[in-house]
Amino acid sequence: MPSLRVAVIGAGPSGLIAARMLASRPQDFDFEVYERGDNIGGTWLYSEKTGLAENGYPVHSSIYKNLVTNLPTQAMEFPDFPFPSDLKGKFLPWKKVQDYLFAYADHFNLRKDIQLNTDVTSVKRITPKPVPSGDAHKSPNRPQWLVRTTALQGGGSKEKVFDAVLVCTGHQSVPHYPDIPGQESFSGVQLHSHDYRDPELYTGKQVLIIGGFASALDIMGDLHSHASEVVISLTALDLVGVIEQYKKGLLPHNVRTTTFPQAINGSVVTFTDGETLEPDVIIFCTGYEYSFPFLDASCDVTVSEGKRIQPLFKHMIHSRYHTLMFIDMVYATFELALSFLQVPIALKIIDGSLALPSEQEMNKETEADYLDRLASGQKPRHAHSHLFPPRWTLTSYCDDIAGFARVDNFVKPLYRCVDDVFFEMHKNIMKFKEYDYLAPRPKQ
Repeated sequence: MPSLRVAVIGAGPSGLIAARMLASRPQDFDFEVYERGDNIGGTWLYSEKTGLAENGYPVHSSIYKNLVTNLPTQAMEFPDFPFPSDLKGKFLPWKKVQDYLFAYADHFNLRKDIQLNTDVTSVKRITPKPVPSGDAHKSPNRPQWLVRTTALQGGGSKEKVFDAVLVCTGHQSVPHYPDIPGQESFSGVQLHSHDYRDPELYTGKQVLIIGGFASALDIMGDLHSHASEVVISLTALDLVGVIEQYKKGLLPHNVRTTTFPQAINGSVVTFTDGETLEPDVIIFCTGYEYSFPFLDASCDVTVSEGKRIQPLFKHMIHSRYHTLMFIDMVYATFELALSFLQVPIALKIIDGSLALPSEQEMNKETEADYLDRLASGQKPRHAHSHLFPPRWTLTSYCDDIAGFARVDNFVKPLYRCVDDVFFEMHKNIMKFKEYDYLAPRPKQ
């Protein structure tokens, strides 16, 4: 049987892992990786620019100048390429992670298969030519895909037919804003965390941060020593107990919490508890939306309110057209390594060695999970989130898909470290990076 042709869209961490695993099976797969940027790395390819990049497209990276990872190296590294031993247990500046991804690509000679400055403008489903019955690679659930690309340097478009498409475009580049009445009337400066870069721009300013998880707390830690005051606005969903830590006096002296905005009128923000504030700056740390503008209508993919991809089984597999898969779209922790578990599952689907349930069965399971989330108090925006223990965690998700596909759970050794990080974050968000994550955890 001829090699199966696979298109990989994106050369961030998940695209690099896809390239690594596809390249290790040259007898089975012929593949190409398309990257719109001028280098590999995805969001870890830092850019001082915000807004539009030099190629005319929105800047992809959400990294800011002083960013330090909120997981230590052992919870981020790829199983086949450890971080240098002198970095074990450390939280790294973004540049070290970028260098790590560059080194990974060079070590496995991946750059030769990556087409940089190449925009995927269209992915269209096409029906393969009739073949004798019994061919596992030709069925209504396994269409082919016509991929059209445009070279951003020199122009020119190309089309190529593939047997499968792996979407590895990430999910932290298209800002999501909450619906707050009057937001457009705010007379101060407002931006999304995606466009935050330098804390010195906020020296002496009162900054309102809307959101209470990773980006909100990281940015608070970066700018509080420059700002006159930082106010963290949270919903009832306080994932790491920021309100309680504020009450205990664990936050910096000029940082406090408040409720969620109810309305904005000019310079005045009114919160749900009746408090009003006139901040100089509002930073929305309210997450991101899924966006796949290159998918043709024939792909039958919808994204509800920017937050729920359908129809997606196990948060990665198109339940009708199995050879269209989405890698690393789960919102959770240690996402750098998650693809190391998802990609082998994708390849088993592509090569026909993993049989899937019927479309109806897959959709039924997916919908049941979604309704259970809503019944537990989660919002529609949490459809792909795994931050709600004990049922919806990244460890439970990885155990589930590894068991389903009967693959080795490469990321299981990371579980303990991630649990430790969350435990320490709940204790003190300002000091959790000081804990020795290489030491045995004492019994609680």
